[in-house]
Amino acid sequence: MDGDGDPESVGQPEEASPEEQPDEASAEEERPEDQEEEEEEAVAAAYLDELPEPLLLRVLAALPAAELVQACRLVCLRWKELVDGAPLWLLKCQQEGLVPEGGAEEERDHWQQFYFLSKRRRNLLRNPCGEEDLEGWCDVEHGGDGWRVEELPGDSGVEFTHDESVKKYFASSFEWCRKAQIIDLQAEGYWEELLDTTQPAIVVKDWYSGRSDAGCLYELTVKLLSEHEDVLAEFSSGQVAVPQDSDGGGWMEISHTFTDYGPGVRFVRFEHGGQDSVYWKGWFGARVTNSSVWVEP
Repeated sequence: MDGDGDPESVGQPEEASPEEQPDEASAEEERPEDQEEEEEEAVAAAYLDELPEPLLLRVLAALPAAELVQACRLVCLRWKELVDGAPLWLLKCQQEGLVPEGGAEEERDHWQQFYFLSKRRRNLLRNPCGEEDLEGWCDVEHGGDGWRVEELPGDSGVEFTHDESVKKYFASSFEWCRKAQIIDLQAEGYWEELLDTTQPAIVVKDWYSGRSDAGCLYELTVKLLSEHEDVLAEFSSGQVAVPQDSDGGGWMEISHTFTDYGPGVRFVRFEHGGQDSVYWKGWFGARVTNSSVWVEP
């Protein structure tokens, strides 16, 4: 009989090819493994959920901060409340040495912000002491003979005793020498909500000195700028006269703290400069070093 009339062939299911059979078998083998993993995760989650709050806080405090904010607070309502609360971040601050053990919880309202600001705390100015010549500085004005980097103490100068790591300084000339840096706060890790709502203190510092054989002038101007570089806050020292000091003089610090500067700050423009007051060829003008810009917790 033809194949169409073969009773053995009618209504019989097709057999799987040898190539297909292992796939089905492996799929069947994978299902129990997936189920086992899901069950293990469920058991682990239930175990953590039953932990007393002090123990769960210690477990969470051992995790990276980014993981806490981006993942852990999405697990459940209880974890979200713990991640958003002060005790977890106070514990992380204590564990990482940002505050002493036993620090009072009442001292700060926002330990999470304190933690992130403390971890980012650093001098935002590049090459503040001239170790890389003028690298990192912009809008450089070379009045007279221009800027020159010299090693401490320099001719007719004194050592910088305030920080032993400072070995060099910038020396200005007989006409105004100026240089600046523009700091992009968002690029440095400070997000819009933090800058606009918390408005953390922005502290600027600079050190300047004259020579024992010539007087000089010094000036510092710092501006907080918006996204479009509008000036939202400004500090200027004006021109500071440094008289000739036959006793050797010394290094002087100038500082300013910006607070309550309002929303919209995205950049910090730091500019300083100097010149001598005797108009001598060479580098008899103001000396500057160890400049800094800090965002404080």
